[in-house]
Amino acid sequence: MDCDVCVVGGGYTGLWTAFFLKQAEPALDIHVLEAEHSGHGASGRADGFVTPTIGKDIQALVAQFGEQRTAEASRAVGRSILEIGRFLRRNKVDAEFEANDYLLAATSPAQLRRLEEDRALAARLSGGSGPALLGAEETRAVIDSPALIGSLRTGGALINPFKLARGLARVVRELGVVIHDRTPVLRVEPGVRPAVVTPGGRVVADKVVIAANAHQFTFPPFRDKVIPLWSYALVTDPLTEEQLGRIAWEGREGLVEAKSFLTCARFTADNRLLWAGGPALYFRNRDTRRRRMNDPRAYRELAREFRRFFPMWGDVRFRYAYGGTVDIVRDFAPHFGSLPGNLFYGYGFCGNGISATHTGGKVLRDLVLGKDSEYSRLLYVDDAGRRHPSFPPEPLLFAGVRGMSRLLDWREGRA
Repeated sequence: MDCDVCVVGGGYTGLWTAFFLKQAEPALDIHVLEAEHSGHGASGRADGFVTPTIGKDIQALVAQFGEQRTAEASRAVGRSILEIGRFLRRNKVDAEFEANDYLLAATSPAQLRRLEEDRALAARLSGGSGPALLGAEETRAVIDSPALIGSLRTGGALINPFKLARGLARVVRELGVVIHDRTPVLRVEPGVRPAVVTPGGRVVADKVVIAANAHQFTFPPFRDKVIPLWSYALVTDPLTEEQLGRIAWEGREGLVEAKSFLTCARFTADNRLLWAGGPALYFRNRDTRRRRMNDPRAYRELAREFRRFFPMWGDVRFRYAYGGTVDIVRDFAPHFGSLPGNLFYGYGFCGNGISATHTGGKVLRDLVLGKDSEYSRLLYVDDAGRRHPSFPPEPLLFAGVRGMSRLLDWREGRA
């Protein structure tokens, strides 16, 4: 089969890329290959926080690129939050979008110091005063958890991630893009017209976009660039009015702990509470087998943390539990770019991809079309000015990830 553009991966990155390409050039013949179905992976299992996050270590981005370029990237992702809302309304996609903001909250003095640093940096990037740092009493007036000692209120929204993925896939199909579900990719062969090899045959295209998220490492150019970390979630039964009344949380804001491997909470449209994050587990040799989805250690730790945050909900029971992989890169920020042989790529969202993949779809659109634009010049794009750091091989990788996780837990949880 021949086409103009073949996209490997039917998650948010691949689908937004196809959407923006088709909008820009309606005549393009675009095919998306997905091993399962759109929304099966991280895009459908996300926690549903639509945030202006541009990387887990914004201080490092400022140090490398300067405040102006970092601010440009931050504004671009911030616009994506609003544009996703407009996309849903225009295309009649009911993805339970709630523009409720969220609290980035501290549970330790170390995390509170991080919030103070984040606030000061946000003020410099925006040219304003930045968001107010809320103390313990002010924070608990918003979300009344005894674990919280301070917070920053940040613009953002909540969404049903699976409904967004399925709705986006529907819209993309209506534009004329062909999505091939249940079509795993065995390899990609670069060339003047690169080929994508599947169990059922070959797709030859003018351009190929590799957007496989946590499975990006399965392609040789990215083998040492990405690791899959496992993240887990628990979902309660719908809370009763009496249970909801035990805690101040009238604004239904999202709650995110101010740490690298965070814990977060939010209400769903039917008043279930989703409680997610917990230990970021890495299994030797980048193991992503389905059996890793049910790890008792992760669920025990999540349940223990839930009781610490919300002791007033001791009678609340969890109905569902699930896990999924997050694509982690060394510098904790997305990467976009091109490789010889008409290959393009986008990955590295580190669990913060709902709005960043929307921005990334525009980046990949302009890279594929060869356009010099504000998006193709964002700091996300790999060029001579950006390093592309690698992970060490096993067994050093396994030991290093475990050591890093313990160090971050100690540093971000200490007094």
